[in-house]
Amino acid sequence: MIGAMARQRGLSGSVEAVVLLPLTLGVMFSLLQWSLVSWAQSTAQAAAHHGATVTAGLGATEAAGRSAAVEAAGNGSLTAVDAQASRGRRDTVVTVSGRAVAIIWPF
Repeated sequence: MIGAMARQRGLSGSVEAVVLLPLTLGVMFSLLQWSLVSWAQSTAQAAAHHGATVTAGLGATEAAGRSAAVEAAGNGSLTAVDAQASRGRRDTVVTVSGRAVAIIWPF
């Protein structure tokens, strides 16, 4: 009787491990992916700001702003980086797009 109870207690520990390990790994990878997406978003915003600053400069061109934005986004947080710049009489707009580094499919 005591041997059967000891075996049942040992089994419940392994069942807990089988249930909790995938759950823990899923939470950990989700948090890691969230941090990578947040980093990519911050990088894109900073690169767009830098590109707009360069584009708005006296005598600057839209091409200079695009290249400055792409260069500023080159820290490894974004892949397939693309930048668009437009300069008007009153407004300068730079848009930076790309894909965040993915560890969880299908990001």
